[in-house]
Amino acid sequence: MSSAYQLKPWTQVVTPHSDILSGNLDNATYAASLSLVVRQDPNCPPVYRNARDFFNATYLTTALKKLLTDVLKSLRGDAGDRVLQLRTPFGGGKTHSLISLYHITKNRSDLQSITQLDELPNPGDVRVAHFIGFEAGAIKGIEIDDSPPIFTPWGYLAWQLGGHQAYSLLATEDQQKVAPGNEVWRKILGDTPNLILIDELLVFVESAMAVQVGDSNFGRQVLIFIQKLTEIVRELPKTVLVYSLQASVAESFGNEGLLSALDKLVSRIDAKKEPVSGDEVMQVIQRRLFSNIGDTAIIQEVARQQAELFRRLRESYADTNREKQEIQQQADLLADRILVSYPFHPDLIDLMYYRWGTLPSYQRTRGALQFLAAATYALWEAKDNSWLITPGSIPFDNDIVKNAFFSQVGARDAYSSVLISDLTGRKAKVKTVDNRIAADAPALSHLKVGTRLSSAILMYSFGTRGGDKGVLEQEITSACLAPGLDRTTITAALSDLREELLHLHYVGQRYRFETKANLNKLIADEEGKVSSDEVLQKIQEELNKTLPNIRGKVVWPKDAAAIPDKVKQFSIVYLEPSWADKSKDLVLVDALNWLENRGNDKREFKNALAFVVPNKAQMDKAREGARTALAISELIEKKNKKKGSSEELEELNELTSKAKDATSEIVAAVRRLYEYILLPLPDTSGEKPVRLESVDLQSQLNTSQNLQERVLDALKNYVFETTTASKLVSLSGLENPDKEYIAGEELVSYFFRFPTLPKMLGVEGIKKSILKAIEQGLIGYVPSMTISGEIPVVDNSNLISFEKVIPADELDLAGYLLSPSLVNKLRTVKSPEIVETIIKDAEEDNTVKLIYGSGDSGSTTKRRVAEEKQTVEYKSDASSIERTVLLDIVNGKKPARYYKLTSSTDKAKIFQLFEVLQALSDKAEGMTITIEVQAHTQDSFDLNWIRNAIEEPLDEMDIRASTRLE
Repeated sequence: MSSAYQLKPWTQVVTPHSDILSGNLDNATYAASLSLVVRQDPNCPPVYRNARDFFNATYLTTALKKLLTDVLKSLRGDAGDRVLQLRTPFGGGKTHSLISLYHITKNRSDLQSITQLDELPNPGDVRVAHFIGFEAGAIKGIEIDDSPPIFTPWGYLAWQLGGHQAYSLLATEDQQKVAPGNEVWRKILGDTPNLILIDELLVFVESAMAVQVGDSNFGRQVLIFIQKLTEIVRELPKTVLVYSLQASVAESFGNEGLLSALDKLVSRIDAKKEPVSGDEVMQVIQRRLFSNIGDTAIIQEVARQQAELFRRLRESYADTNREKQEIQQQADLLADRILVSYPFHPDLIDLMYYRWGTLPSYQRTRGALQFLAAATYALWEAKDNSWLITPGSIPFDNDIVKNAFFSQVGARDAYSSVLISDLTGRKAKVKTVDNRIAADAPALSHLKVGTRLSSAILMYSFGTRGGDKGVLEQEITSACLAPGLDRTTITAALSDLREELLHLHYVGQRYRFETKANLNKLIADEEGKVSSDEVLQKIQEELNKTLPNIRGKVVWPKDAAAIPDKVKQFSIVYLEPSWADKSKDLVLVDALNWLENRGNDKREFKNALAFVVPNKAQMDKAREGARTALAISELIEKKNKKKGSSEELEELNELTSKAKDATSEIVAAVRRLYEYILLPLPDTSGEKPVRLESVDLQSQLNTSQNLQERVLDALKNYVFETTTASKLVSLSGLENPDKEYIAGEELVSYFFRFPTLPKMLGVEGIKKSILKAIEQGLIGYVPSMTISGEIPVVDNSNLISFEKVIPADELDLAGYLLSPSLVNKLRTVKSPEIVETIIKDAEEDNTVKLIYGSGDSGSTTKRRVAEEKQTVEYKSDASSIERTVLLDIVNGKKPARYYKLTSSTDKAKIFQLFEVLQALSDKAEGMTITIEVQAHTQDSFDLNWIRNAIEEPLDEMDIRASTRLE
């Protein structure tokens, strides 16, 4: 089968009957009337009035064919049922069956060469009489040309069977409205073939009950007549009586007793027939509405492909092989049913026949013909390009279709506003869904997915099947399947419809339209009460759930000052919602400004930040979801305070379901909230020191639910946990002969200050690299060192770590990293003497500790450890000074080049001490001072004073210091 056939729409395959093509869709066209046919009334459509046209447009169902066969055989004198009851709902084929019997017996000669009739028995000439309850009046009777009025069913039947002669036999009984005796009817009927057709008898009996006849009433006399007639017909070999009864109490105008009485009156003799049943109604509709059904090969291909769409859809719900086998069987059955329902989808016929069939206003076959004829005409005129006419194809914006619809389901006044609001109006809510889907998937725009689903749901909203109102998602999906329209799209569209439409209800997993507005309007009103700040707070709460409770993140800083500086930790800055409204150019300018400055100060740690920028569309979705979630939460709280009626409990359940949907919407929007990252990198063009590199974040959506992890994953080629030992040494500059040492803290700060260096997540990774470099002998480490002249000195060379493993907790970044050459020098150079001065005021408990070292920093003389040298000590109770001098100096064998002083004093003499130190400074070529001050007060040190008077002056003089306040 070629693709041309595969895609051929039904409008290019079938040919509707002329009445549809001409737009002749009057109800009378499909409301058959036996009386009009008998009278050959020109107002009767030719398709009913003309016997040949009638059978050309009639599909002989199995039941109808058997009915015709049985009646014709009995008229021929064969054995069989002679009293037949047609009992089906309104529109179920009763009148059509009576007309079939009338034409096949009255006009057999006009029906030659109609294949489906050729094999039926032919009893020859048959006298045919009919009585229709709606046509006759219980008081005035029936007017006959050139004859006085006839008042009773027996009078009218006799007149049709034998004219004036037959009527005269029971004229008195007719005028007095008394049931005639059996013998009279035996004379009238005789041995010739007679067919008596009675339709809507119950209606006439109901009216006749009101007419008094002696001690009885007219209705009672009619019942007696029918009883007698059935007994007589049973006796006669060539007479058949076929009559109809309503199928239910509702259809019998509520007269259950009369219906039961009439049923029991004749049930001993009659055989009950149902002219149309099961899938045969599809072929009845097919034959009546279309003069040519088209190429069978095309129809078979459409059936196959539609069944395949169904199979793939249902298998997406299946879990086991057994379920898949059952689905395949269902798909095969669907293909078979499409062959007999084409161009209609079987689900469309089913919902009308079974669901609408429970409605008192619906007339099954007749109603289906009337409605489907209107839909076929409207879609034909619109050149519909679908494979099949499905429940979703019904064009409710067409007035003819809409009127036919309400004629069958009722509730015109109640549901007109529903259609205007949600489906057909100029501002109908469904158009929002149509446009949204068309924007996301332009290839589906012609399907109008929202309208398609809504139309189908409206069709399913009337009547019930199995007592359940509405339609399940699987049912609606199966009924609306089309090429390119899959389960995912339909599910998403249904979700959108639940949020947009005002009269669509979703209860117990079933969709249905109701005249009462759903909760969407109530929610919309409540949303208007939610403030913007509340919305942003809700979004931030959801955002924080996606971020771990660790360092390294800054969420929604209000300005650059809110982003910390000088923190040895790589920080990710999640910019707040207003950034989503900025252009990309403005985002770059503002982010670069935040990188360079921290309020009024210059930012130092510029290599420790990344800015994550929000997406406008997702921010809008998050706002919408948050506002809805907050509104629903408020409504749920109000509902919980009330005593719940069943209706309120249903609404509460629906609100709870909507709350979950709203929360899911926020979560989904927050997950996609941030679009890209701005990362500071060196500007290789030379225009500026730093540029901001854009790094895509959307491609990381599937890597983790944790937003921080996704950001770090996106930055894995830019930001590192650690670096190699060799690279660290290279970045430290210790490979340069001119640089032999660097403070650990200084090297660490480089990684966070300068964008030219690798970006590190934190200090721990750098420490690991330092430890590795020490172990490998690439650098050395000493916890403290005196910087004096060109060659630093250490108190104890044993404290130098080199080519050894040291524990991580012993690596103090306040210490120094050494080049291998400096390690060798320090291990061979004698440490200088250190002079410590401790000034202590025991009474005030104030201590000032001063450590001074002075000497010839340029000396290269190698010295042994001090303890190996002989010294001379000077002590005296009369002096506050304790002196120790090398013996070689005392003996004049070597010059005194190093001086160490330890002293203690109270705060009153501190300035005199500094005068002495100044004198020493003037004399020494180099001097190192370490001061430790311990001070206390009975009151409290003012924090601002400490900062302004002590710490800031030291900072301005670039003097290293550490403080502790307790």
